[in-house]
Amino acid sequence: MLALLTYVLGWSTIFAARTLVIDGTQRTTEVSSEILGSSSDSSSFHLGEPLARVDVHSLNRKISMLDWVEKQSVKRDWLHGQIHIVIEERTPIAQFIDSAGVTQLIDKTGSIFLAHGTGRYPIITFKNNEKALIDSAATYIQELPADLLGNAQSFAVNSLDSIQSTHSGLAAGTVIIRWGNNSEMMTKIKVLRALLALPENSKAHVIDLSAPLSPIVK
Repeated sequence: MLALLTYVLGWSTIFAARTLVIDGTQRTTEVSSEILGSSSDSSSFHLGEPLARVDVHSLNRKISMLDWVEKQSVKRDWLHGQIHIVIEERTPIAQFIDSAGVTQLIDKTGSIFLAHGTGRYPIITFKNNEKALIDSAATYIQELPADLLGNAQSFAVNSLDSIQSTHSGLAAGTVIIRWGNNSEMMTKIKVLRALLALPENSKAHVIDLSAPLSPIVK
């Protein structure tokens, strides 16, 4: 009985992976291309393969290599003979043009991934595309609360000590915030909120938080 069960699950086509179901994304072609191999590639997943022999951990690793995927789940569906994949895409919050002229996106964690199609996101302008500046911007973005990310129009990173953002709906309407570097962000954000709460700053257009304990409002 044990030998028969082993054969049925691991070698016969009774419980085979007949279909691949991908939910949570429209980029199904990219996902399937990542995991489906040719008939000569023994290391890849193939439709018709017994479900028991499908390496779901390997499929998870391959899908995680897609830079736009934040989370993924791969499961066997024995009842329907399926491999069921659920994808959660990264949510872009800003974009920039890299040194090759390619549009890249950044999500709330600071992860960078290739843009797909077109979208309207705040643009980050770098003085140059040095990795140190990109990493600095990513760290800075991770520290920004949701409301400041939501009303950001653009970001500019001129150096490691010169990061600024432009926001709508603050004080007089459009406000430029000069953050300096990406350190002491919690303190800078607290100071910013306190400044915006003061009536005398209701017409502010520029707030310099480079030295958070000595802010400048114009």
